Amino acid sequence: MAEPIEFDPVDTIAAGAVGIPGSRRFMIQATKNGAVLAVLLEKEQMGLLAAEAGEFLDKLGLPEEGLDPVNDALCGQVRDVEPLFRARVIGIGFDPARELVLIELREVAGDEGEPPDPADDDGMVARIYATRPQVRALTRHGAASIERGRPPCPLCQGPMDPEGHRCPRWN
Repeated sequence: MAEPIEFDPVDTIAAGAVGIPGSRRFMIQATKNGAVLAVLLEKEQMGLLAAEAGEFLDKLGLPEEGLDPVNDALCGQVRDVEPLFRARVIGIGFDPARELVLIELREVAGDEGEPPDPADDDGMVARIYATRPQVRALTRHGAASIERGRPPCPLCQGPMDPEGHRCPRWN
């Protein structure tokens, strides 16, 4: 297994998408001392991470800290850079001594279409340590990036294409 990549703690962390709806790439990006880490996610993973990270922070029961407006805006700015890998497994944890949230992204190499085995040592691992306000902003911006996508068809709930939608329910 390759040595894990650690951004501990991050300067900034962002979640969002680049590209036009229908061909967007969703990713998490973190910066630390000028270095940029970009990891590709599926749209569904982005939505799940946003929801689960928000619930995770709520369950900690710690008082909310505000993030200044400049850092909050940075949490939503995903740049169009080449991602290092595609995450197949995402974990979240908390270091109470430092009050930092850990987001672990694992590539987990393996056969396409097979469910990933979290115990698998193959593939890349990135560990991102961020403050609770940074992660709270990440959840908002990640969820907002999904909402900016193509609207769902009212009949089949599939994404509407700008060039036209052939709904299977119209047959």
